[in-house]
Order: sequence, then structure tokens, then C-alpha cells
Amino acid sequence: MENWYLVMCKPRQEERAKANLTNQGIEAFYPKLTTEKLVKGRRTVKQLALFPNYLFVRLKLNSGNFSAVKNTRGIGGFVSYGASYQVVPTSLIEQLQSKCSQTVESTMPKAGDVVSVNNDSFKSIQAIYKEPDGDMRSILLINLLNKQIEMSVDNKDIES
Repeated sequence: MENWYLVMCKPRQEERAKANLTNQGIEAFYPKLTTEKLVKGRRTVKQLALFPNYLFVRLKLNSGNFSAVKNTRGIGGFVSYGASYQVVPTSLIEQLQSKCSQTVESTMPKAGDVVSVNNDSFKSIQAIYKEPDGDMRSILLINLLNKQIEMSVDNKDIES
């Protein structure tokens, strides 16, 4: 019978450990979260580990190669509970695999969100976020003289 076990990785080495385990024929999984952020005014999409420094491996209880996993580059060791290694329910792994394949978390404003504009022309002016305008700019609706005007603004000048 095969079980999933929780393994601790060395800092920021989840991808390396997973690749090394896969090369040895050992099934490994670590859930990743896709996020969208503003970095230096540019919209970027990154994948981050949902549980940093941890991954899951699938091994047979009696014939699994536990020592090979422990000695793999990027692995710190098994997470244990007393004298036995921590077993993770298969149903939990299946849920994580299905959720992580469709999850995108965004720190960017969404259409209709109220934001604040802070640049040379406008100081702390409230606006409504409309849509992105490329990677570096966004279109906002600003209320000027009781009329909403569309304006393209640098992303670095927008505060949520």
C-alpha cells in the first residue's frame, strides 16, 4: 500500500528536491499558488509554494526507498510524529492537486475597486479601477467636475 509522506526541504529548494526525486522515480508533489503582483510598476505573475519548505512524497510502506528520499539533494528530512513518519491522507493530496491547478491569487485591484492615485498631477485622489492598460499602466475613472473621465496611469502611482 502506498502512502503520502510529508518531507521538509532546505530553504527555497522545493523545485530542486522535486526534480531530483522525480529523476529517481519517486512521485513527489508540492502545491503551488499562482499570484499576480506589481513589481516596480510592472504586472508580474509568479508561482510560489503554498507550504514553503515542504513537499509530499508517495512511497510504499514496506518497500519504499525512504533512505533515498532522505539523501536527495534539497531534502532536509521526513516530518515525523514520534518514531513514525507523518502520513498525509490521499484525499487531502487529491484536493490540493485539484485546487492548485486552478488557483490564481491577485493583489491587483479588480474592476470597480476604489483606489488612490498618488503622482505629480494628482495627490491622494480617489478613482475607480477600470482595467489594465498593458503591463505598466492601468485605466482609471476619475471624477473631475462631476464627470467621470478615463485616464491611463502608471501602476506604481496606484494604491489600493
